[in-house]
Amino acid sequence: MSGEHFTLTISQSTSDAGDFAIHMKEPDKPEQLLVHLRFMPLAMFDEAYLDDLVGVMARKLAKRIIEWRVAPDDPDAMQACQNEARAVVQEALERMKKNSG
Repeated sequence: MSGEHFTLTISQSTSDAGDFAIHMKEPDKPEQLLVHLRFMPLAMFDEAYLDDLVGVMARKLAKRIIEWRVAPDDPDAMQACQNEARAVVQEALERMKKNSG
């Protein structure tokens, strides 16, 4: 893995503060869209919260890509990664519920 490189780019719409995309670029390959997120304009989705949420998602994607390339056929590693991703989503949902109440 040490010889492989990729870049994840987070972009945000200039006309919609809740519209994000995460792209991946690898050498000698075209850039590809991995995730497109669109949050509704709600008070609970303030700038700091969205920055945190999208940043965590990008870090988790990077970790997932690395883990997949190192051990794509290891079911235990895959399950652990999926459980971790679910925990991040669950935490985000709980924070949203807490901030909206």
